[in-house]
Amino acid sequence: MTAQNFETETVGGRRPLAIALVAAPLLWLAAELISPALKGDSGAQLAVIAQHADRWFGYTALLTLGTILFVPAILGIMRLTRRGMPRLTLVGGALLGYGTIIAVGDAMSQLTTWQMVTGGANRAQMAALLDRVDNAGGASLFFGPGGLAFLVGSILLTVALIRTRVVPLWVSAGFLLGIVVQLVGFTSNSVAIIAASAVISLIAMVMLARRLWVGTAVEEPAASRDRAFVPAI
Repeated sequence: MTAQNFETETVGGRRPLAIALVAAPLLWLAAELISPALKGDSGAQLAVIAQHADRWFGYTALLTLGTILFVPAILGIMRLTRRGMPRLTLVGGALLGYGTIIAVGDAMSQLTTWQMVTGGANRAQMAALLDRVDNAGGASLFFGPGGLAFLVGSILLTVALIRTRVVPLWVSAGFLLGIVVQLVGFTSNSVAIIAASAVISLIAMVMLARRLWVGTAVEEPAASRDRAFVPAI
């Protein structure tokens, strides 16, 4: 026996989050379409940026904006799942939100890299500085846990999507797959893989946005009726 809870908030509260769900992966895809090659070596990366400074700036701007918009997109997913799985939604959303904030900082730091190749700066010194920053223990204190939180939070929200059945199973799986492929792409410095992840995320998140736009009916076990409700998401 199941009980249904209907999303009753105003349209104005849902639809901006639905728009963010579509805009975030669209901006990620646009960023990868203009991105220069990504390199694992700092010197080689600075050489690429020097050759394509305008493209690097555009790539950084689009990537940053897309990642910023992923924050309200997360809130949109949480709104879909909060009634059926309130605690899992809260924990997953908090972890994914934290990871996304760290990702915004990482994306914005590429503006500094962009400036390292201007004004006659010594390329070898700039490459050495970039290496020191990338390998600094203080930086790892934030970026390491941030990446882990991003992945774990995505997994937990995917579980919440699957268990509440607000969207078809393939949509939930596609959301997680897009995140995992994106992490693989950035780890391997592959523009093609990151672009593929943006396409996967766009397909899944458009379906999530569609469900949020029209409102949802969340099926949950009758025993879960008394579980705590997550307010004001």
